[in-house]
Amino acid sequence: MKLSINKNTLEAAITLCNSYVDKKDASIITSHLLFQAQDDKLIIKASDYEIGLTYHIKKIHIDNPGFATTNGKSLADIIKNLNNEEITLETIDNSLFIKQKNTKYKLPMFNYVDFPEFPNIENKNKFNIDSSDLSKSLKKILPCIDTNNAKYSFNGAYLNIKHDKIDFVGSDTKRLAIYTLNKQNDNEFSICIPKKAIYEMQKLFYENIEIFYDENILIAKSDNFEFYTKLINDKFANYEAIIPNNFKQEFLFQTEDFIDSLKKISVITDKLKLQFTKNKIIFEGISTNNIEAKTEIEKELDINEEFSLTIKIKFFLDFLYSIEESSFKLSIKEPNLSFIINAENLNVIILPIIL
Repeated sequence: MKLSINKNTLEAAITLCNSYVDKKDASIITSHLLFQAQDDKLIIKASDYEIGLTYHIKKIHIDNPGFATTNGKSLADIIKNLNNEEITLETIDNSLFIKQKNTKYKLPMFNYVDFPEFPNIENKNKFNIDSSDLSKSLKKILPCIDTNNAKYSFNGAYLNIKHDKIDFVGSDTKRLAIYTLNKQNDNEFSICIPKKAIYEMQKLFYENIEIFYDENILIAKSDNFEFYTKLINDKFANYEAIIPNNFKQEFLFQTEDFIDSLKKISVITDKLKLQFTKNKIIFEGISTNNIEAKTEIEKELDINEEFSLTIKIKFFLDFLYSIEESSFKLSIKEPNLSFIINAENLNVIILPIIL
């Protein structure tokens, strides 16, 4: 294999693909990127078996078609320090040479035939959804998805697809986020997408794509890439049964005012007592270090008696930063029970802190 390519073009592609390589063990094939040069196109593949990406770079000069593999991190470190000029990639024996004018590097290769096979769309169902709608909806619930929960389904986004809508659901057991996308769908089904895959989808899903799935795999294709992720097969909790109802109090607040007040308290603590009185809301930090923080918002509230909520500030800010609306609604049943904050089609159910 021998080809010439612009440094910035190659660096951008390698940076994107390196999110998919195994970084723990440099002795295995999944720590490598796979290169395939053919016609006037360079195809780069990366996979750790759980998630993978095939990326296409078109209209480049190829002297000799062929294959190569090399460690993704090592190659990225080299390319990063080269000048913004053409680079030559060439395989000789079992090594990949990276050349630019008087500079030359040599990296070992593995046998490209040992690289993991990527799944294909044969016998897969098609999921018709706009890529920007999918990306936006997943982003809304992303902060509420757990990372290393013993219940695997809480480490991903649960998509409950019905004929007239899609519920995007995420939970870390302390809160539950539900974003509803009103959309007509041909089939009813559900899938659970791992959190790591969602982060990578946010970087890719901004152009026209086709999505295919079965019970184990989700595949997305565009003119420039093919992406796949294994799905989580663990059964998700019955989230609809968790949603509280029959609220005693419902309040409408201005988003920016609430963000400003929460940030002032978060300087000294991550916990907060919200006190509701007839003419104001008091924000008081909960700290064990004899440090005090307090602020308030003046607002007339239709309440019979004063009460308070104890909350984790991050949970509230995650919600407020994810909405575009200028106001949001807070619904309370009892101060010691879960409450809901919502705006537009996003509902987040939060458990108060028990002191």
